[in-house]
Amino acid sequence: MDVVYNHTAEGNHFGPTLSFRGLDNASYYRLAADDPRYYMDTTGTGNSLLMHSPHVLQLIMDSLRYWVTEMHVDGFRFDLAATLARELHAVDRLSAFFDLVQQDPIVSQVKLIAEPWDVGEGGYQVGNFPPLWTEWNGQYRDAMRDFWRGRQGSMPDFASRLTGSSDLYADDGRRPIASINFITCHDGFTLHDLVSYDHKHNEANGEANRDGTDDNRSWNCGVEGRP
Repeated sequence: MDVVYNHTAEGNHFGPTLSFRGLDNASYYRLAADDPRYYMDTTGTGNSLLMHSPHVLQLIMDSLRYWVTEMHVDGFRFDLAATLARELHAVDRLSAFFDLVQQDPIVSQVKLIAEPWDVGEGGYQVGNFPPLWTEWNGQYRDAMRDFWRGRQGSMPDFASRLTGSSDLYADDGRRPIASINFITCHDGFTLHDLVSYDHKHNEANGEANRDGTDDNRSWNCGVEGRP
């Protein structure tokens, strides 16, 4: 059975839960240029790793190699992977992190799966990762949900996604296996929610239903709520 480690781009969830703030805050985390008391946050968890720091890159690569060679994992799924490509501000598929992974004789040989977005500006990067990588295909998710709920005109997009999303991956020679096709994940609506609700109902957590996306592409099948 394949074992894929869920690797994150947030400093406070890097491997074991720990913070590098007390060691060297400015060397490990992206800080606001106009006020370094605050963090640049493209992950939605409060901070983001400083991806042009050689110490951060060394920490990441040493950790990945250790998990492969000593813990025998078969690959990694990188949460909010677009953040790992932000050396300065924009997401850059030619960033140092991707170069290091590409040339590494150990890490380049295992499964590399990206959640190809983050919450920062320009963070949705489906189809833009290097050839070694496979990606969660958010367009597949949306097309399948639209088709299930009977959205008019959804058939062409449904057909394109079902047959491998060549419009996203084929231009640089990537095959259909570059697409990780999914309907639901740990974020947002469950599969049961998709056919039970037209709208999200997160009132119970005290956030006044402001958290989570409003674009769930769900259908309540005529009655809002679970039967």
